[in-house]
Amino acid sequence: MIELSSFEIDYVIAEDVPLLDLTSLVLQLEGDGNISFVFRENGVVCGTEEVEKIFEKFNIEVLYKKRSGEFGRKGEEILKGKGKASDIHKVWKVSLNILEYMSGIATNTYNFVSKAKSVNPDVTVSTTRKYMPFTKKLVMKAIISGGAVPHRLSLSDTILIFKEHLTFVGFENVVNNFERLKKKSGGKTIGIEVETKEEAFVCIEKGFDFVQLDKWHFEDIKQVVEFRNKLNSKTLIAAAGGININNVEDYAKTGVDIIVTTSLYWGKPLDIKTKIEKV
Repeated sequence: MIELSSFEIDYVIAEDVPLLDLTSLVLQLEGDGNISFVFRENGVVCGTEEVEKIFEKFNIEVLYKKRSGEFGRKGEEILKGKGKASDIHKVWKVSLNILEYMSGIATNTYNFVSKAKSVNPDVTVSTTRKYMPFTKKLVMKAIISGGAVPHRLSLSDTILIFKEHLTFVGFENVVNNFERLKKKSGGKTIGIEVETKEEAFVCIEKGFDFVQLDKWHFEDIKQVVEFRNKLNSKTLIAAAGGININNVEDYAKTGVDIIVTTSLYWGKPLDIKTKIEKV
């Protein structure tokens, strides 16, 4: 699973505690305490490993934690730690932010994937690169914990040809030279986003690894899937563009192999309660 480095953990902490906790200093907090995070609603937890690393920086002992990807119900404990009261108050808010943010995305993903698979058990849900800058590791871990996968981790890992590329090189040129491009890529996956059924059919016949259909009508998507199936082609069909929790079942019913969405990143944070007690 994806993990933040020690440097990244330090950066996250420094954003919230750049020098000291002024409130704890003025109040002269002393003694030990327990801090725990509890589900206020059902959901998939994510981010407990990151919180544990934050705790370690302040010598806070983790007494219990759920692992990222585990489902929890309202009232269940997510993570509990013990340490100095002044240190607990330093980690309190940054830890809660991580848990609520990542668990919210993981839960949103879980619900989305569940709806898609309820009508198409073989479909894969993938997320786009349209996440907030500086959050990549957190959101990738969250969507994986919820049952989805990244569509493309970066521009470096796969080849996806858009109409913006074709403006410069031409559709026919790309299609006619597909085998050469495949060799030139070193065997990397090559996908292409098409605008018409005719383009989709040609790309399937040529053997593209996947063909992406952006903002297509359900019936048109079905026809492309049926054409692929008749050829017994290994080309995967991906549907993208405007897919959300309200219409995902309709897209899944078309028989596509992949549903590409951005909507999972924008789910509300999971409601989690913090309890701090004096030992």
